[in-house]
Amino acid sequence: MSFFNSKLRYALCAAIDLALQSTTLACQSREIAARQDIPGPYLDQILASLKSSGIVKSVRGAGGGYSLARPAEKIRAGDVVRAILREDKLFASSEETDPTHGVSWVVHDMEEQVESAVTSILDSLTLADLAQRKQGLDDALSIMPAL
Repeated sequence: MSFFNSKLRYALCAAIDLALQSTTLACQSREIAARQDIPGPYLDQILASLKSSGIVKSVRGAGGGYSLARPAEKIRAGDVVRAILREDKLFASSEETDPTHGVSWVVHDMEEQVESAVTSILDSLTLADLAQRKQGLDDALSIMPAL
């Protein structure tokens, strides 16, 4: 099973989509779903998880929808991942580390190193960073000559 499953990919895409939008307007989930090609009911579940984690907020009424709950510069990719996984640890690890069994300790230590490395990468990237990458890609594609 892949760490970046469809739910996690969709959550990151939706969060980056919101980071790309005006902070003064709320986006309806169907608009996000259409822009990012995410099934609507699935996106609603994802947005509910992001809302309960304080990443997005919802606005009711005629201009209602979703927006980021805080500036994109303050939301890390790791925050989104943990909100979807509903865990502090990104990978399940064995809690049965017995220092008397060298191989078991070695495997556990490797798990901890992988956890630390992935967490470090995810926590070093903000939604603003990822939105900026998307804008850069759009800019680069817009100046490419037609092939």
